[in-house]
Amino acid sequence: MSKCNFSIPFSGNVSDIINAAQSGIAGAGGNFNGDVNNGEFSLSTFVGEIKGNYTVSGATLNIDITDKPMFLGCSMIETELKKYLKM
Repeated sequence: MSKCNFSIPFSGNVSDIINAAQSGIAGAGGNFNGDVNNGEFSLSTFVGEIKGNYTVSGATLNIDITDKPMFLGCSMIETELKKYLKM
């Protein structure tokens, strides 16, 4: 069951979005496995680990956070992921 989920609309090439996500998450010390259709990621933070998966539907990136620290809000996770996506 998801702890949080959100959808992020994007414009442009889906490969560019996925590459930005992979680069940002890996650059922050996380793991990213996936392609232009779906995948999963994890990232350690100072308050605990975040785990999630994504699917791409048209021009929308759908993200499900499956595990997160109790004190880390969904909106903060979404904001940080958008930074990795350069949105």
